[in-house]
Amino acid sequence: FHTLGLGTGTSAVLFENTVIIQRDQDEKTSVVVAYDKMTGKEVWKTQRPIQISWSTPVLLEAGGRTALVTNGSENVISYDAKTGKELWRTKGVNSNAIHTPLVGKGLVIVTAGFPAKRIIAIRTGDQPEDKRIAWEYTKGTGYVLSNILYGDYVYLSTDNGILTCLEAETGKIVYEGGRPPKPTHFMGSAVAYNGMIAMTSEDGDTFMVKAGPKYEVVRTNTIDEPVYASLALANGRVYIRGDKHLYAIGN
Repeated sequence: FHTLGLGTGTSAVLFENTVIIQRDQDEKTSVVVAYDKMTGKEVWKTQRPIQISWSTPVLLEAGGRTALVTNGSENVISYDAKTGKELWRTKGVNSNAIHTPLVGKGLVIVTAGFPAKRIIAIRTGDQPEDKRIAWEYTKGTGYVLSNILYGDYVYLSTDNGILTCLEAETGKIVYEGGRPPKPTHFMGSAVAYNGMIAMTSEDGDTFMVKAGPKYEVVRTNTIDEPVYASLALANGRVYIRGDKHLYAIGN
């Protein structure tokens, strides 16, 4: 990787016996590449006509195979996760591709927040090109934090934590302008569990938002320490990486 100005942002993806990396630097050197997870030996490599990005790809089942879908400014491209062969491509977000794509309801939803705010819902599998795009929306996203699909809804967040809720299947607006109880800023992405969406601010406050068609903050918890990371959910616990401590919260 080059430093890419802001450093790298993509995370590795595990698939069967491989670990897959999306390495977007410029149109000459951008690749998606799979390595044997035990030995590090290259299994396949596919060049990408994509400029710099920071997004992590996602896996989904479509058309009887596992596809790897990648966010990008110029194009959103899907690959066969076993071989690296391109399956389909469509238009990209035409902005900094930082956010991780969302998967659900037979769609993959790619988003971006700077310089333009873009949300594109894409039908997976074999589709005529003129039917590939299901819906689009052009408001409500932030710069770094990824958005979330939970249940029937897509939740978009600005850097200040203002939520927009859309129907995942149609893109119909359910609500806009859901504000946290106090002014703040976010770098970590939302997570969801038990009918709640947890959003943790840079101030270390976690706002528990009730999932569904009505915006409601039901509780605010704090660790009184800056947080720049997304929460992790595992082993029946919520893990919070603060500026100075790692917290494990649970029964």
